[in-house]
Amino acid sequence: MSPQSNFISDLAKMANGAATALGGLREELDNMIRQRMERILNARGLVTREEFDALRTRHEAISARVTVLEAGIAARESPRPKKTESPARKALKKSAAAKKTSSARKKSVS
Repeated sequence: MSPQSNFISDLAKMANGAATALGGLREELDNMIRQRMERILNARGLVTREEFDALRTRHEAISARVTVLEAGIAARESPRPKKTESPARKALKKSAAAKKTSSARKKSVS
């Protein structure tokens, strides 16, 4: 082999090594920038899109559940028609109340 071909081969190896090193450096820089951006966003109270979507999904589920529970409560508390008492039942109540008051009077007199 000629010395010129070794020179070209060595030059190609060196360029390949430099490209690999620069690729690694690029990944390092990307990671550093990403970490700093996350710190800045967290310091300002901002969230990622994934976190936002997860919280929105939870909120929608809880909101739907509350709506169902409120509808159930409203159905139980709906005004019911009052039962009308028969005249005989009213008379029974009056006589029971009269007996209680007369027995209470007798006890207080004794």
